[in-house]
Amino acid sequence: YFKCPSANRSVSTLRQARAEMSIPVSKTQANGVGTRRVIPCLVLALACALGSSWLLGMPDGSGRVHALSPKLQELQEAAAGKLAAVLARDPAQRLTKCVRHAEGQLLGAETVAPPSRNGSLYVPDRDGSVYRFDPVTNGSYVRTATVANLGRGRPLGYILLEHTEAALPLMESFWLLPDSPGPMLIVADALQGLVQLELGSGKVSLLTPLHSANDLDVDPTDHSKMYFSVSTTFPVELVYGDDEKPRYDTMDWYFRCAARGDTTGRLLSYNRKSGKTAELVTGLSFANGVAVSADGSFVLVVESNGFRILRVWVRGKLAGNVETFAQGLPGFPDSMSRSADGKSFFVAIIAPHTPALKLMRSRLARGLLARLPRWLVHKLKVPLGLVLQLRASDGEVIGVFADAETKHVRPVTAVTQSADGRLFLGSLDEEALVVCSVGA
Repeated sequence: YFKCPSANRSVSTLRQARAEMSIPVSKTQANGVGTRRVIPCLVLALACALGSSWLLGMPDGSGRVHALSPKLQELQEAAAGKLAAVLARDPAQRLTKCVRHAEGQLLGAETVAPPSRNGSLYVPDRDGSVYRFDPVTNGSYVRTATVANLGRGRPLGYILLEHTEAALPLMESFWLLPDSPGPMLIVADALQGLVQLELGSGKVSLLTPLHSANDLDVDPTDHSKMYFSVSTTFPVELVYGDDEKPRYDTMDWYFRCAARGDTTGRLLSYNRKSGKTAELVTGLSFANGVAVSADGSFVLVVESNGFRILRVWVRGKLAGNVETFAQGLPGFPDSMSRSADGKSFFVAIIAPHTPALKLMRSRLARGLLARLPRWLVHKLKVPLGLVLQLRASDGEVIGVFADAETKHVRPVTAVTQSADGRLFLGSLDEEALVVCSVGA
């Protein structure tokens, strides 16, 4: 895709660096696709020309730009060229059949949990406001109330704890502890940690103050056990968006972690009775989605920059073992969840693997990328709407749900399934509730 001058040669000018590089030129350079192809090459050219030590430090003062391990490079290479074959498995582009509800009444809900017992949806917005959406006669949803605001931060994954009857379907059997005050949400907040919201009173409590919390799940066989991911040791920062309003931008947060070569992601457990937190897995390159098996024997955790999902055994003879559940995924995996029947898992693919990822092997290029303005970084994003369904026993892909060009849905960050089979999609910049009856 490109060829950079060797590191031991002196490159005195940008023109000289560019002349030594093979930069592809095509008729599409005038549109967005061409822009995404050319910008990485120009970035690498500039990195080669300005290859000084200051590029090897992060501009936010968070430390050095680290070299990528051979293992991580191998994992990223294993994901190359997989997307076309995966998309071919959904010729109908089933995500284009999803229905949009409450248009303009929601913005940037990373996750949308399945409906509560009475059919209502409780959804945190990107600014921390938690809204209630109720079903209406035509099968649509309307926003009926603002329940609470979670405070400063960025809500990501969350679950609804409501039912006490063990006989209810698996996806609805998130039971409250005996002394619980009533229905509640447990939210993984990128700034605060694990946050509890009592839906009846609107009371907000901090369960564990670990910033960079990303996703969580509850053991369906032991409701005192929770598992959650911490993506990095570096906190999300307040930035100003296109609307000039301050917000905690998780895409900027992720991008800085990727540029740094960060491998400080973790999987942790939290005991709701004792309030104690324990570390299960460390050294992950952006830990993301979390899901527990139907029998509670293992926990899955997404490693986004490794294009893989790890299985962590927490019960039985294999307890303590960590193994690969799925790897070589066709794009960056984000959040994941267990299916309604417990026989599979859903994982959202937020962006495709692209040839430009080879740039990330260069510390100089990543140091320069970290210094690009946000608007230019956003030009590098390649749109994709994709959800994969993986068999619970072996991680095999058994279902593909796509909107390859995001003509109907925005890039998907999370997907959950209700007891009746509907899929609820989350997205960083979606402005509606997106519900899919796709025969999953």
